[in-house]
Amino acid sequence: MEKGLYPKHHFWGCDAIKNESLWKTSVITKSNITIPRVINRLLNRLIFRNSPGFHYEFAAWKSDQNIDLIYSVCGPLSLVRFYKTTKVVSWVFRPPSETKLLITDPYNFRNLSAHKGFLCLTRKAHDHFSQFAPSKFIPWCVDQEMFDGKPPLQNPEKPFFLASGKTGRDYETLVKAASDINAEIRIIGPSLQRPRDLPPNVNWIDTSSDPPDQAIDYLTLREWYAQCTAVCIPLNGDANDTCGYTNMLEAMAMRKPVMMTQSGCLHINPEKDGFGFQIKPKDIRGWVDAINHLHKDHKKALAMGYRGREIVERDFTIERFNKDILVFIETILNKS
Repeated sequence: MEKGLYPKHHFWGCDAIKNESLWKTSVITKSNITIPRVINRLLNRLIFRNSPGFHYEFAAWKSDQNIDLIYSVCGPLSLVRFYKTTKVVSWVFRPPSETKLLITDPYNFRNLSAHKGFLCLTRKAHDHFSQFAPSKFIPWCVDQEMFDGKPPLQNPEKPFFLASGKTGRDYETLVKAASDINAEIRIIGPSLQRPRDLPPNVNWIDTSSDPPDQAIDYLTLREWYAQCTAVCIPLNGDANDTCGYTNMLEAMAMRKPVMMTQSGCLHINPEKDGFGFQIKPKDIRGWVDAINHLHKDHKKALAMGYRGREIVERDFTIERFNKDILVFIETILNKS
């Protein structure tokens, strides 16, 4: 990230916290306790499920009494109720899907109540987690230096639409729609989600279990964003999920229209906010019509793209995001 090879919004404010002069900071790394791999897997599966895992949980708990506050980017922690002095502020994206959770689960109400604050990526998350501790809805951000919205370095040989991502995606519907689409569809997705029969106008690039840059680096991805006509984000329709958020912000920053399944709980809507189309879940004809429409109407695609960039520059800057986090953490510390 510091070298500009990976998007800086994945710092999640940690760089701003580190550089803040009001406090001293350190990074909690995983504990160096050596235990058999099998036992570690069992602990993570049975006790530390939905948490960062045994090694990180133990290292954080061991830091108790030596630090004032833990900023947990990876979500609630399982051992918080055993902390004596350290306060924990964590990020949360969605309410837990289960209501009856084991006492060791970080989303068990006892562990949530032991937190001192929650940073919420959606309003739905804020509504749920604010019953346990002070919470703040903070919209995310995007690295506008990497995704700069500038034209491509090289123009594509032919127009194409781009889809990427692996979580909560419904590529099957998009691939079915491709048979009636007059342009190339370029998809960067997991091999397990790849439909068996691909139409000739679908170009599939396999990702790995790691981030997408294992298949394509972010500088190339930025170039593909710049070259494409628009960005497609087909989702599975989970009404409580934030899937596609990163993809959407990167596309907006690159001045590209966004076509996204009507799904999730994001506070921003491509169609209502004028930077793209929202499509119903499993709606093959909806994808066909939206893509063919923008393929024919170049001026409308440009206008939607510029609208998206305008919104990003106004509402989704890293500076605004970092400031919101710092103010919240300072408030928690002062209250304590």
